[in-house]
Amino acid sequence: CKMEATKRLLEALKELKKAELKEFIWHLCNGVAADIEPIPRGNLEEADRQDVVDCMVEQYSDDAGKITVQVLRNIKQNNLANHLESKLQEGVCVCVCVNIYIYIYIYRHEIKILSKSQRKGSALLITNIVFDYEVNNRPGAEIDEENMEWLLRALGYNVEKRRNLSGEVHREVRNFSKLLSGHRDADSTFVVIMSHGARINNKDAILGVHYHLSRNPNDVYFVDETFSHLNSVNCPALIDKPKVILINACRGGVEVPDQVPRPDTWVHWKTDFVCFMSTVPDTASYRNTKTGSHFINYILDVFCECAHEDDLMELFRKVTNCMATRPGRTFDKLLPCLERTSLTKKFYLFPGL
Repeated sequence: CKMEATKRLLEALKELKKAELKEFIWHLCNGVAADIEPIPRGNLEEADRQDVVDCMVEQYSDDAGKITVQVLRNIKQNNLANHLESKLQEGVCVCVCVNIYIYIYIYRHEIKILSKSQRKGSALLITNIVFDYEVNNRPGAEIDEENMEWLLRALGYNVEKRRNLSGEVHREVRNFSKLLSGHRDADSTFVVIMSHGARINNKDAILGVHYHLSRNPNDVYFVDETFSHLNSVNCPALIDKPKVILINACRGGVEVPDQVPRPDTWVHWKTDFVCFMSTVPDTASYRNTKTGSHFINYILDVFCECAHEDDLMELFRKVTNCMATRPGRTFDKLLPCLERTSLTKKFYLFPGL
């Protein structure tokens, strides 16, 4: 529901005249209240209304709404503050677990998530957080892990969770494919990998926790191995069934700033694969240490809001649109990418609703 809250904040700021917006920004930079940390002035220089909202959401997270209301009252915009406060309360999402059913209340509309008896499938969730070299640690990644585990379970998948792996990611994905082979009634699967990443020999690589550019450069796992493990030969239980791969990792960026992109050499192995990556090739992927990555947060928001009526590819398109139109003041390069797609049919996470 962060998307709806952000929309409400932007609507409120659009009601302010130029001078009033300037006063609003002044309060953010000079302190709204004693217990609210000011936003650095440099972050809001030449900021437009969307930039101000993005900056507030980034710094204050779930408190951005009530802080906006407080600032509006500070600048004597009481009617606007009251209206915004009312709208924010209307859009609150309350998640309630009832037995094996999970209900999400979104903008007062109820969505019933499939029970375990309706959804038959497993998901693999791999998150690297702590590395041998402390400078490589990924603070905030535990939030992404928690969010993705919640979402996958809410979608009805049995989640196999692994943390802080080296190149043994290869073994875990292979073992997972064997697990799936024993469950021919599975209707689909998700594989989610979150770590540092790089482009090596024009291939996407996930960095293991022992990785070091000079001391241990071989502690990597190539993303295209996932397709090999889950193809129709190695995992016949998933023939003609959706296999969804989510990768939240850098794809070069700072490590290889001068690399010239070349066409990928991946070959499509059978059908029904889709791989959604957090960024385009040769670009870094960003993460907030307090709220997690934008990529995972937008996936959570879009799936919660739209999964009851949109197919998977449309959900991914909406995530891409969110990240393209509201990337934040710093993350102008943060754009996800559908790297490999061979779905033959539309895949609805909640068929029949």
